[in-house]
Amino acid sequence: MTLEFHNQDCIKFMQEMKDNSVTLTLTDIPYDVVNNYECGMRDYNKGNADVLTFDLQSFIDETIRVTSGSIYVFCSTEQVSQLRGEYAKAGLSTRLCIWEKTNPAPIHGDKFWLSSLECCVFARKAKATFTEHCASAVWRESIEKQIKHHPTPKPVKLLARLIKASSNVGDTVFDPCMGSGSTGMASKVTERNFIGCDLDPVYVEKASQWIDSLTVSEIESHWKGAGIPPTIGPLGF
Repeated sequence: MTLEFHNQDCIKFMQEMKDNSVTLTLTDIPYDVVNNYECGMRDYNKGNADVLTFDLQSFIDETIRVTSGSIYVFCSTEQVSQLRGEYAKAGLSTRLCIWEKTNPAPIHGDKFWLSSLECCVFARKAKATFTEHCASAVWRESIEKQIKHHPTPKPVKLLARLIKASSNVGDTVFDPCMGSGSTGMASKVTERNFIGCDLDPVYVEKASQWIDSLTVSEIESHWKGAGIPPTIGPLGF
């Protein structure tokens, strides 16, 4: 199992990659909207973590080229149409998936419905691995609370589930917007190779140190159920 961490612009990095060189692309792109104020009432922002620094069309084109199997892109509602439309134009099958947070932050809960949903566009090439047969595209998982070094981490357990659904042990998972490194942690506990890149050198350093600091068994103890289920032999052990 190999784990790679690169401090580079994601478009330039992908342009240097070979066609179909990764099995699965799983990423959380900058939403480019979270720092906007809702009627003057939003009182928090995520700094540079959700500022889009690349052309989305180029991102779509490159992820199609470098990925042999499936692509998952967590995104804002404003980005869904372009992502689904362009992946479909390229011949990929798509679904709009939803992460339903089981413990959403109670921000302005006295004035609005809680913000408990996030979008993820799923795009699949023909013959790509998929193991969650007839499963709902609504995923219920709690907000990730064990990651403190990044403002917008996705849950390691959820990412591990998606990795197991759309790749096999020993395959390569790619995250072009690595951020916290949660995709890398999920790749490690599911015994996949990982390639991640991010434009922010601080995030790259923190992610690599964090992932390298834990063994597979330690990751499983932190996020129970994220790893590979033990093999049960014909005698039940």
